[in-house]
Amino acid sequence: MSAPATTSPTPVGGAVVLEHWIWGSVPDRGYGVRAQSGGLNLGFYAPRLEGHYTPIRGDTVEASGPNVDIAMIHPASSGTELLYSVLGPGPDDERGRMTFANHTAVIPVRALRERSLSLAAVDAAVRAFDHDHPEPLDAIPTLSVARPVGGPALGGEIGRYVTRAAAETLLSRLLQEPESRTLLLARETPPADRRNALTALTEALHLVCDVPFVTSISDGPTAAQLNQFQFVVSPRGLRADNTWAILDSTLDAPTLPRVEDQGARYDRLLECFGPPA
Repeated sequence: MSAPATTSPTPVGGAVVLEHWIWGSVPDRGYGVRAQSGGLNLGFYAPRLEGHYTPIRGDTVEASGPNVDIAMIHPASSGTELLYSVLGPGPDDERGRMTFANHTAVIPVRALRERSLSLAAVDAAVRAFDHDHPEPLDAIPTLSVARPVGGPALGGEIGRYVTRAAAETLLSRLLQEPESRTLLLARETPPADRRNALTALTEALHLVCDVPFVTSISDGPTAAQLNQFQFVVSPRGLRADNTWAILDSTLDAPTLPRVEDQGARYDRLLECFGPPA
């Protein structure tokens, strides 16, 4: 199935315009789609997130409350786009209770590869929009995302969050078992670091090394929603079945052998780390 033509990014001056939508608590109606941009074909994209728009664990909410800061990444059905979601607090409901929201942007993968967009810039644009539109309902403007100017190359931030050995092990696992599920253990890290680790690994593994995209989240989801994902970054282990493997982000030696005939991918991954110290 091909994506609707309206999902192509539209350049406006120094920015790129994306379609997006917001799911959250709607006054007197409960949770659902609060708002969407006019050119979005919501029926094409929304099924990818149905049932797990905010798969937030209870202890995450208790620890972070209004500071919940989680990102999710889903490949769209088109195969040429990503759905990038920021999970965080929404406006209080009609009884003054705290709510949570999911704000999702539709990103053409080609724009990421060509560096006319970056995941960090999309994340910043989503947060800026939420700040400027605290209680969106129904029709909303498209999302304006600043084009990257300078900064690190694709995947160039990966060394701040995982070791070479951890990244190589994850690449081997994805190449050996494309449907595998992996929890990256990032102990004693703040939510923003786990979110940045997720985007850095997405760039390095899926854009630089060209491994197919997987569903992923930057914090531990609820047990009921865990198997909606293939890759999770979490500060702690989770109760999971034997389809999941735990990978320590500080690993000092690869735990899987390299996959034969994939040397070019390993080389590109290690180039993201720069020269050895």
